[in-house]
Amino acid sequence: MTSMGGITLVLGAGASGLAAARLLAHAGERVRLADEKSLPALPEALGAVDCRVGAFDAAWLEGVTRVVVSPGVPPTSAAHRACAERGLPISGELEEAFGRCAAPVLAVTGSNGKSTVTSLAAHLLQAQGRRAPAGGNLGRPLSDLLLDAPDADCYVVEVSSFQAETFRRFRPRAATLLNLSPDHLDRYGRLEDYYAAKLRTFAAMTAEDWLALGDDPAAGAHLADCPARRLAASPTRPLVADGAGLVSGALAIRWDGREHRLLPADDLPLPGRHNLANALAALALVLPFGADAGALAEGLRSFRGLAHRMEDVGMLGALRCYNDSKATNVEAALAGVSGLSAPVLLIAGGRDKGGDFDALAAGLPGVRLAYGIGEAGDKVARAFGERGRELGDLAAAVEAARRDGRPGELLVLSPACASYDQYRNFEERGEHFRRLVAEASA
Repeated sequence: MTSMGGITLVLGAGASGLAAARLLAHAGERVRLADEKSLPALPEALGAVDCRVGAFDAAWLEGVTRVVVSPGVPPTSAAHRACAERGLPISGELEEAFGRCAAPVLAVTGSNGKSTVTSLAAHLLQAQGRRAPAGGNLGRPLSDLLLDAPDADCYVVEVSSFQAETFRRFRPRAATLLNLSPDHLDRYGRLEDYYAAKLRTFAAMTAEDWLALGDDPAAGAHLADCPARRLAASPTRPLVADGAGLVSGALAIRWDGREHRLLPADDLPLPGRHNLANALAALALVLPFGADAGALAEGLRSFRGLAHRMEDVGMLGALRCYNDSKATNVEAALAGVSGLSAPVLLIAGGRDKGGDFDALAAGLPGVRLAYGIGEAGDKVARAFGERGRELGDLAAAVEAARRDGRPGELLVLSPACASYDQYRNFEERGEHFRRLVAEASA
């Protein structure tokens, strides 16, 4: 894990790269931070770090004995390829942080729902008096959590496929694979390669660890040989083993042979059927670290979800509005919108990631009108046929919904696409939607 007197090169100066450089510098390593883009203002803790910017230069590798690559730096980049060609050991920020972690790590991955489950699992542990900061791909990198909360009881991390690409020793004490569906094919090309990256999260688990699985058949099939002990997390199957499930319409847990009903499913504050599965996954994941039924029930009641994930952003005339900007692929949009019981006016589109918009339209019969925006706006509109309208941008879509909406309907931004055609990220897109709704309602 050390550079043996040489230099550790950190490729990429985003949040993950900065956190890795901070952790390694704190551990006494010689660190060089390099990015093809301009560097942000560096924290004081990185004052002595050697920084390189601009197009890749072979001088970046002088004296380097190993590399920590940020997840946003693809293997096809010039710097990454040069490191591989020289045979330099390549690791990642999450792997580096895990190697220095004394407390158990709980890992959440999957194509959709990761952020909600990660945040809810941490919330449920905190409701039981555990110090359990959440981070990883969500929010703060694990390296920062280790430095700022070194006495935590455990860490809950969201793991992306990009992060898992470099895993060698990463071994969570408990983990869940929520689902598997096509995503990030612009990076991987083949679906099998995307799945293989995801599954590296579980490669080092043993019979001493815990694996929570729900109803997704692909997740179950790909982890059939994982030796970890199973935890049920199914909203459809009877709760006969340790884990979480539905019993007579209530969320329930089973632990050490005892069943506890926590609260009626209708009382879960998160909207949509998909969030029922998310809640059960979070419950199952935390049981080995805290199974206080009363505290878990209160934790479920007090969790309000995350920004940009089916976030209630108020009324637009007679329309209740939800910001689901985090739904950056077709499967995420299907999961969120299909769980709503009222008729929906849908805003979808952006930068196409290879999604099947025909499947989106077919899977959402409850959508009365679909407004296509961004680069994929015409594809969205065509897929929905007579229900589809191509409007170009978010402002035009919100104005059309204000005009077209009927009492009792819902307006949902669930793009099924990346945001990079018109926004810097999905957060900026969601904040614009929130602002447009507020301004139109003023």
